[in-house]
Amino acid sequence: MSFVPKRVLGKFMHVTDQPLKRPGGKSLVYFMGAGFCPFCAAERWAIVKALERFGKWDGIAEDKSAGHDEKYLNVPTFNLARAKYESDTVEFAGKETADRNFEPLQELDDKDYEILDMYNPDQMIPFLLIDGQYMQVGAGYSPELIQNMTHDKVRAELGNPNSAIGKAINAEIDNITALICKATGGKGSACNSDSVKALTAKL
Repeated sequence: MSFVPKRVLGKFMHVTDQPLKRPGGKSLVYFMGAGFCPFCAAERWAIVKALERFGKWDGIAEDKSAGHDEKYLNVPTFNLARAKYESDTVEFAGKETADRNFEPLQELDDKDYEILDMYNPDQMIPFLLIDGQYMQVGAGYSPELIQNMTHDKVRAELGNPNSAIGKAINAEIDNITALICKATGGKGSACNSDSVKALTAKL
């Protein structure tokens, strides 16, 4: 019987029942994007904030998406090209194929192609894969919400419970968190919040 992908949380699809564990047993979160891409820019906020709940980032730089030739411009974001992530339960692997000026940045290698050939052969971005079971192409909310904003303004919106922008981004953060909790068997205090538990129960 073949596996039929189905939508689970937000735009995430459940695409296989086969976990993609790393040699150390950690669950893999894989992201492919590009600096110029406004949808990648938006999704990085949710990726960075969700993964902060399970570990620690180092070397993240603030950045913006392209200032021309895209539907949404100057979307505040982060450059993950040189970022390092440490966690007891999650391994992050990412590739930024170009910078905000459309210049090539990181080349894909054999490990990337193994993942992309199986899950995203057209190499669409942004591409987010959690544990080999859940994937999303595109952003979980519209970059239009935060285009031309400062990073500090977005952070303020994230902390405001009445903000439409904050609600949209926090919903995507919780979706990613719930999928990681499902992958890791609920390891981490983030998995105990009521909002995340309610989402995990749907998986």
